[in-house]
Amino acid sequence: MRFWSARTLSYASVVCAGLMLAGVTFLLATNWWVHRQGHVFRSYDALTDVPAREFAIVPGVGDRNGAIGNRLRNRLLSGLSLYRAHKVNAILVSGVGGDPGSGDEVSSAYGWLVAHGVPPAHIVTDPAGFRTLDTMQRAAKTFGVRSAIVCSQRQHIDRTLFLAHAAGIDAVGFLSRQSDTLTNYEIRLETLKATLAFTDTYLLRRGPRVTGPVGLVASTP
Repeated sequence: MRFWSARTLSYASVVCAGLMLAGVTFLLATNWWVHRQGHVFRSYDALTDVPAREFAIVPGVGDRNGAIGNRLRNRLLSGLSLYRAHKVNAILVSGVGGDPGSGDEVSSAYGWLVAHGVPPAHIVTDPAGFRTLDTMQRAAKTFGVRSAIVCSQRQHIDRTLFLAHAAGIDAVGFLSRQSDTLTNYEIRLETLKATLAFTDTYLLRRGPRVTGPVGLVASTP
């Protein structure tokens, strides 16, 4: 049986250490860039401070069971507040979905908005918003959104605004209430998502998984 020589093992250790250092550097650098861009694009806590835009975009949270949990409900409340204050003309809800009434998160969000007084003609639904990148790319390319206020929690808003502007949308953020305590897993996951957003945008130049209209419930006049 042939064993590795000490020189080979030493060389392999140096290579592994170099790769790890390069990976960590890339992770930190891409996160810094995405969050820097998010700060440049601006997000607001107070409703009165938010500049008017055409649409409010409410990204989904990936719930295939159609339940409206705290995180999504708070995003919907933000969108509803913007609509009632005449800051936007319409609300686009995006996420994992299917046909109206099928119990998916997009249909549930649509029903929630209608139940709270938003006319169906002022709601656009996108059941093909599998990721934030899909949501923003499809908002621009499929629905013709040019300006928007994105409703999301603070830990997601920089990445979301980064992807919105990469899609060509003049977007600002409106911070939704964060009712859940973030876990270490969620913090690490958001770090990885920021790096993925950078990679998809600049290196892979990735577009949405699905193009064209899919299962629209309503559209703006």
